Amino acid sequence: MSPQTIIILGRSGSGKGTQAELLKKLIEPCLYVYTGDLFRELAQTETAAGRKVKEIVEGGSLPDEWLAAFLWQKKLIDSLKSGRENLIIDGSPRRLDEAREMDEVLLWLGRADIKVVLVDITEDEAATRLLKRGRKDDSEQAIRSRLEWFNTQALPAIEYYEKSGRLIKVDGIGSIEEIHTRIKQALNLK
Repeated sequence: MSPQTIIILGRSGSGKGTQAELLKKLIEPCLYVYTGDLFRELAQTETAAGRKVKEIVEGGSLPDEWLAAFLWQKKLIDSLKSGRENLIIDGSPRRLDEAREMDEVLLWLGRADIKVVLVDITEDEAATRLLKRGRKDDSEQAIRSRLEWFNTQALPAIEYYEKSGRLIKVDGIGSIEEIHTRIKQALNLK
């Protein structure tokens, strides 16, 4: 059986990280690549790049596309050992050009069967959830900025996957278990 390659997308606060963690447990062994963690790890370093990323993230913005691509590419290169591992990518690609680049990289790695899951919630629901979770980078201004950014930057990447017939939209409203069941059914997983 070919290894699973699953990309999980959704607005900030959609629960995509929670769902990715549940999927990871279901399809282990699995490499889990979460761009948000990669940015946060870099932001904690005492480097010029780390300080710059920290400033950007704390301001509610996202680092440049090239940096996101560099970080997930490095993670794939450093961490895929046999190439037969299942793979979950959480939160990337975030832009259209990054989606095309990710396709190219994954194809080069022999992963042509890519499933893209969109955990779909409204902007209002996302804002409500983000305010409740109380993470340090979840100020009201940062939340507004990220949600606006999603509409202008991330939606074209999602539309790219939809046009290619690879997008699986899953209703992100409900309990964690209900959403997980929907995702498992959509991916034909037990």
